[in-house]
Amino acid sequence: MKGKGATRQTQKPSLLARLDMRLLKAASIGVTVVSIMVAVVLLLLQTANKPVNQLVLTNKLEHITYGMVEAEIAPWFPEGYIYIDINAIKDQLQKMVMVSQINVEKVWPNTLNISIEEERPVATWNGKSMLSEKGDILPLALEELELPKLKGADSESKLVMQHFLLFSRWGKRHQLNLVGLQHSSAGWKLEYNAGFQIWLDNNKAMKNLQQLEHVINQFQISQIRRIDMRYEQGFAVDWKQTSDQAQG
Repeated sequence: MKGKGATRQTQKPSLLARLDMRLLKAASIGVTVVSIMVAVVLLLLQTANKPVNQLVLTNKLEHITYGMVEAEIAPWFPEGYIYIDINAIKDQLQKMVMVSQINVEKVWPNTLNISIEEERPVATWNGKSMLSEKGDILPLALEELELPKLKGADSESKLVMQHFLLFSRWGKRHQLNLVGLQHSSAGWKLEYNAGFQIWLDNNKAMKNLQQLEHVINQFQISQIRRIDMRYEQGFAVDWKQTSDQAQG
């Protein structure tokens, strides 16, 4: 029994206990803040990641259709705005036969814009396909296009196209349109409009044209069937009227 006037003493928490409580409160606050941040991020992701399900071709195309593009990008489209892989889509579309340049852009909230620059067929190739200006073989033939006819080995398509462009420029200086070009072991066979032909040596084609440049204005091209420049000295002319060859 306590004596009269005795006081009741309360035991204070130890320093370690007070530190534990503070750490627990700080951890609780930290967890709460992180939870809020995660919730905000998830909300933003959910808001931002709208399904991209609207496909727009931004320019007019002649040889590539909407359905062809849609079929090519089917593995990636439609997809969420954040996760849609526009680089993979671009790479896939670049493989299409008639595509020269491609640009792919996603537009908030649900649109995929695709801009395509088509290959421009310059000539037919061996009667079954076409060539681009770079000499790439386009494995299709558009019969409705009236294009120059080029022939040669498939491995030489770029070489033939390079010469076609050079020979075309030369012809235009003389009001001649190059409508056909054939490369073989026999040389270069150039076919211009009005049935005018020129044969050039395989190894001296441009030199042959330079030589012809000096004298061609002396002839009436409309009366010539063929000029053969493959001679060591001079050249041969096949006239339309007489079919006689005159040595140049």
